[in-house]
Formats: sequence, structure tokens, C-alpha cells
Amino acid sequence: KDYDPPRFVGSTPAAGGINNKRTKVSLQFDEFIKLEKATEKVVVSPPQIQQPEIKASGKKIQVNLLDSLKPNTTYTIDFSDAIVDNNEGNPLGFYRYVFSTGNTIDSLELSGNVVNAESGEPVLNMFVLLYENHADSVPLTELPNYVARTDSSGFFRLTNLKDTVYRVVALGDNNRDYKYTPE
Repeated sequence: KDYDPPRFVGSTPAAGGINNKRTKVSLQFDEFIKLEKATEKVVVSPPQIQQPEIKASGKKIQVNLLDSLKPNTTYTIDFSDAIVDNNEGNPLGFYRYVFSTGNTIDSLELSGNVVNAESGEPVLNMFVLLYENHADSVPLTELPNYVARTDSSGFFRLTNLKDTVYRVVALGDNNRDYKYTPE
């Protein structure tokens, strides 16, 4: 019986690459893989207006980012635990692919826990959004600069952040447009 998760072996363009202008990414693994609940688990940050196309085939994952890329920006594609081996379903576990459209990879990080203010219980599957714009209305009107999702313990981790001050918002976003909808 196979107990080992798949292992990342390479990508095109290279993981951690700089000056990337390509919107198509190919990830290779050492064994046949599949994606579980990719539309729910995979998060691209900064977020895209159009959800990316993500497909697994054999030992590869193809990601097609449908929006144009922002200049001088570090992107992360967070797969959470969506990548599993084909036969036993062993998850790779919290794999992130990172690249930059500029000359450097941003390196700051923010992590924490989202809890219900009344009960103190962790809140899972919440989106944590970071905005460079500090206006009160920004969650209603703009896409965030960065996004992450909480896990089953309410924990979130945002990596490869630019060095600046952010407004932080936690949001239950059922329609996944990364905006606050009062209804």
C-alpha cells in the first residue's frame, strides 16, 4: 500500500521564477495525481476576476490564469490539500506555487486565526483579504491585493506579501467574487 504523497518534481515556468509573463503553468509530479475539490480549495493571490482553469492529467497539473498579470507582482497559487495521489488519495498537503512578474519575489508573511467573536470558536473556510487601499468601502468595491482561506482550525497564512500597510478583512464569500455583499 502507498502511504507517500505525490512529490513535486518541476514546473514550467520554474517555481520561484521572476520576470514571468506567462499565464499558463504546468506542474509535474513523481506519480499520477488528481485534484480534489479544486474550485473550492485552490486560491490564487492576488485574486483573478475570472477563476483560473485548473486541470489534472496523469502526472501534471495545468493552470491557465484567464486574467492579465499585474506588473511587478508576486503571485501564489495555493493548492491547500487538493493535490492527492491517484490510487490511495494521499494528499501532498498545502503546496504553493510562487512566481513574480517583476525582478524579485516578495517575502513577507502574515498568519493568524479567525474566530467567531461571540463563541470564540474557530471559523473554517473564511477568506482573509488584504487591501492596500484603506477606505472603509474597499471590501464592497475592489478586489483584494491578497487572499487566503482558513483551514479547519480557523488558521490562515498569507505568504509572499509586498512590504506595505494593509487593511485586513475576514469574509464568508459564498459566490467567490472576493467582495462583501451585504445580503
